[in-house]
Amino acid sequence: MIGENMHSYTNDSNEGKFLPFYITGLSAFAAWSLNRILGTMQFTVPWWIDYPSVIGFYGLFYAIFNKYLWKWRILRNMGVIKIPDLNGIWNGYVVSSFDKYTTKHEATFKISQNWTRISIILETNYSKSSSIIAAIITEDPNNIVLRYEYRNEPRPNAKDTMHTHQGTAWLTIQIKPNEKVLEGEYYTGRDRQEYGMLRFERK
Repeated sequence: MIGENMHSYTNDSNEGKFLPFYITGLSAFAAWSLNRILGTMQFTVPWWIDYPSVIGFYGLFYAIFNKYLWKWRILRNMGVIKIPDLNGIWNGYVVSSFDKYTTKHEATFKISQNWTRISIILETNYSKSSSIIAAIITEDPNNIVLRYEYRNEPRPNAKDTMHTHQGTAWLTIQIKPNEKVLEGEYYTGRDRQEYGMLRFERK
C-alpha cells in the first residue's frame, strides 16, 4: 500500500539496535562469497565495473528487510520483531465532544507502514487528518499503543466552524486471530479544545 507523505516513527523496541549488526554481518558474508565464487570461476569483470561491496549488499538487504521481511510472522514468533504491522484500511467511527457524543461519525483509517516509516490518514465526510509524527510503544505486548500527532483539513462541505487544526491521538492495538482493533482517544489543539473517542477494525 503506497502511503501519502510517509514519515519516520519512533518505537521503544530494541530491534533497531541489533538488527543492523546482523544485516552488516550478512552483507560481509555475501560480499566475501561473491568474491570467492567469481575467483573460482576465474571470471573477470571490465575495469569500469566493480564487485558489489559490503556497503552495496548492506543497502540491498536493508531495503528488502525494511519493506518486506519485517512483516514475516516467523520473525514475530521468534521475538525478533515486536513492531506490529498496521498496514491496511480500518473502518470505524469517531465520537466527539463537539456534538456531546450523540453521533457515531463513520470514518476510515488508512495506514501505510514499513519498518522505519509510516503514514496515518483518517477520513470522514467532513475532514481529512494526516499524521505528522508518530510512535509505537511495545513495552506491554498485550497493550501496544499507537500515538501520533496530526493535522486536520476540513472538506469544502464542512461546517463553517471547522478549520484547519492540529491534534493528538493515542490508540490501543489489538491484533489477534479473530480481532484486529484500534481503539482510543484524541484531543485537538487549544483553539478548538475538543476531544473524543475512536474505534476501528481492519478489513
